[in-house]
Amino acid sequence: MKIKIPAVLLIILFLNGGQLLFAEPQVDRRVLIEAGEFVMGDTYCADEQGNSDWCSDETPHKVRLDSYHIDTHEVTNADYLKCFEDGECGPNALHGDRPQEFNQPGQPVVFVTWEDANAFCKWRGGRLPSEAEWERAAQGDNPGEAHFGEKYKEGKPRKVSGRNPSSNGLYDMMGNVNEWTLDWYGPLKTEGVTINPVGPVSGKDKVVRGGSWNSPSHYLRTSDRVLRSPELRYSDVGFRCVTPSK
Repeated sequence: MKIKIPAVLLIILFLNGGQLLFAEPQVDRRVLIEAGEFVMGDTYCADEQGNSDWCSDETPHKVRLDSYHIDTHEVTNADYLKCFEDGECGPNALHGDRPQEFNQPGQPVVFVTWEDANAFCKWRGGRLPSEAEWERAAQGDNPGEAHFGEKYKEGKPRKVSGRNPSSNGLYDMMGNVNEWTLDWYGPLKTEGVTINPVGPVSGKDKVVRGGSWNSPSHYLRTSDRVLRSPELRYSDVGFRCVTPSK
């Protein structure tokens, strides 16, 4: 009698020495962002608040990017632990008052410096996304559900991929934790079309994107730029990685 294995189980059967072995296939938890041109930045401050001063560094401009893959979800504590155990990543710090509330395996890893995040992505064969790569991936018809607006002394990140994804198939691009990007903060070129921009060669602060569990709603915008010191560790900053498509 033949046994039919439902495809939804995603189980591969191998015959080896008369024994059936079950192996789960590798799941690609990345999304391909096709090469192309898009508009980076927006006019939110002027349109919604009648004031463009506090986000004057978001002037809309055209950018052209090569294709790349980006993680579907933020790097978790469990993901990061593997890199630490492999000797390639330094330990992340724990929350001083509520260590276990920020250290669950499925939560996004936080209290990691920019160097920690960069080391993890290199260990994985990739790198941190540039601001432009992050913003293009975050754009779409639907930004996905977001975890935000929590009180700083009481709130915390939630398990990644726990809410509906964006129309690009990405989870938590808005809220949960801010995400380190590759770029140093600096003014963006707004004339003509910039190709694969990566920001200044040096600087004081790195840019994080996306808003976090304790952000007010107006920080959950694809174009919002927030500065953070790359040497410090934050309870509301994590990251995800990108890899070239070629």
